[in-house]
Amino acid sequence: MINPFFMFIAAFSAVIFSFFFGWSSIYPSFSNEVIFFFLVMFLLAGVLGYFVKKSGIVVFKKISSTTNVIWLLVLVLAGTLFEGIYNKGFPLQFMLQGRDSGYTEFGIPTVHVILLTLTAFLTTFLFHLVLSSTGKLRLEYIGLCLASCIPYILEVNRGMFMMVMLNCVTIFMLAIWKKIKIWHIVGAGVFFVIFMFLFGVMGNARVNTSYQNGRSAFDSASIMQIGGATEKFKDSRIPKEFFWTYIYASSPIANFQKTVTDGKAPKKITVPRVNRMIFGELIPDFIGKRALANSKYKSVNIQQITPELNVGTALSKPYLLLGWFGVAIYVLFIFGLAYVYLYFLYKLNSRFFIVGLAVLNTIFILAIYSNMVQATGLSFQLLYPIFFALMDSYAEYKNKLYLRL
Repeated sequence: MINPFFMFIAAFSAVIFSFFFGWSSIYPSFSNEVIFFFLVMFLLAGVLGYFVKKSGIVVFKKISSTTNVIWLLVLVLAGTLFEGIYNKGFPLQFMLQGRDSGYTEFGIPTVHVILLTLTAFLTTFLFHLVLSSTGKLRLEYIGLCLASCIPYILEVNRGMFMMVMLNCVTIFMLAIWKKIKIWHIVGAGVFFVIFMFLFGVMGNARVNTSYQNGRSAFDSASIMQIGGATEKFKDSRIPKEFFWTYIYASSPIANFQKTVTDGKAPKKITVPRVNRMIFGELIPDFIGKRALANSKYKSVNIQQITPELNVGTALSKPYLLLGWFGVAIYVLFIFGLAYVYLYFLYKLNSRFFIVGLAVLNTIFILAIYSNMVQATGLSFQLLYPIFFALMDSYAEYKNKLYLRL
């Protein structure tokens, strides 16, 4: 059950469900064409997800590692330290000093993307090792896993931290799926509630610091004003920090609906629009942004329910570029990519298969938020399982060749 296609259905279903909570007064109503689109996509995703499930390739397997994982950790921590020196401090340091954290500008150009995605891969792999081990060895891996999270804290990088946590949730669910008990469900629920609360606290801290309004990290007035919180929600006993998760999850699909309703879909398909679709939506941005440097469609502006909430799921820009045809092309592309990637990685008989699966699941889940295929910070993580799997295969080949000699 834990595969990207079922995750696509679950994520969008949850968002659509939360859309009807009525916590925001600025959300539009769903149109019939949007509802029809999701029904069709859910049907297709369900069929593909069923085939993957029946193939039996998505199962939790215990893995082992060598001291190489320690050297990888040393590498990412040393790299983070050098980035801090390069930037004359870390975003966390600046935030504690009451200054703008500047987290979006942190890091050494080009190096930062590689370092941060490698760190994310390492944390996910270490978590897999935690669940694959017992006793003293497990404690060692827990320590290494926690140490690998230091860069996210120093950089106040909530986005990457959230992505890695979603990676880990996939692996955890796979590990307990066949022996799931009530305490697992309760534990997951408690973890999710705590995560949502802390997500809100961190969001308040960042926004209130940026706005220099003197409010504390437990004051959610700013986000409630931005998201148009209803009086019903304001008067409820629900902790206001949870509004961050609600608005982050459901506002993108509200923007997508507004884009379909108020945006101007093209009347005909043109070469420049197709070019923008390929390099702007289907290829990671570290390549695409260079190819589109002089394109008239370099920037595509979606319709927004409010200026501050500026994302509209992974589907809005394909709609503005090529209409419903563009949306269909995007969904079919990511579905095909996931199907091919899973089977290719599986054929490598790799201990990194679960990590690759986890990253794919995160990409599909976060499609409710933005285009994560285009986002290098996440899509680039798909390369590491293949790279290290090929290294394993080469090492195994050399070992067999040595034994023959």
